[in-house]
Amino acid sequence: MPASRRRPAPKLKPKRPDGRTLRARPRAAGDEPRSGPRRQAILDAGALLMRERGFAGTTVEDVTSQLDLTKAAFYYYVENKEELLFQISTQTLALADTSISAIGRSGAPADRKLGLMIDSFVRLVAERPEFFTVYFQEKGHLAPKHLVTVTRIERKIAAALEQVVRDGSAAGLFRKADPAVAAFAILGMCFWVYKWFRPNGRAGVDEVSAAFQTLGLEGLLARR
Repeated sequence: MPASRRRPAPKLKPKRPDGRTLRARPRAAGDEPRSGPRRQAILDAGALLMRERGFAGTTVEDVTSQLDLTKAAFYYYVENKEELLFQISTQTLALADTSISAIGRSGAPADRKLGLMIDSFVRLVAERPEFFTVYFQEKGHLAPKHLVTVTRIERKIAAALEQVVRDGSAAGLFRKADPAVAAFAILGMCFWVYKWFRPNGRAGVDEVSAAFQTLGLEGLLARR
């Protein structure tokens, strides 16, 4: 057949990780991120790489190479590198928010709630250091709309802790203190664990949690 009459070769559509066709279209605004084990593997690999290399030093190619994944499969779950950082950040904060909200809704007294919240923060950071490291150190690279979202979750977590301090003071369990100052002092103490905690270090997570609970409670408990 003459070249002028030859039909152009059809373009191959990218495949989904399960082998089916992946349509190359972006997610609609407001759509939830696609879920599944493959997406979690992408977030895990992205967090490990960004912890080691930083956001600027990590590429989509680095993540796909780490997982032996095609770019088409990556983009099926994550729109781009900035959204990868956003998903890592929101997953990090969602874990903390879910735990702290459940404690806040419980019927435990304020001093018990405070101890449970401190324990939850310490364990979350110690068990997922790469996610918290990336969130705290790289969130400045988030797009403005994504930064607004994570800041809103941050404030919700801080507000739950502030409410426990306020309730404890009202019940006479805690001495009078500025709830916001007390909450941020405790959050700073707990979240800084990502900087220095090592699973095989001199203190295990149980010991660190117990020590932090003592420090937090002794600092707030009303003198009898």
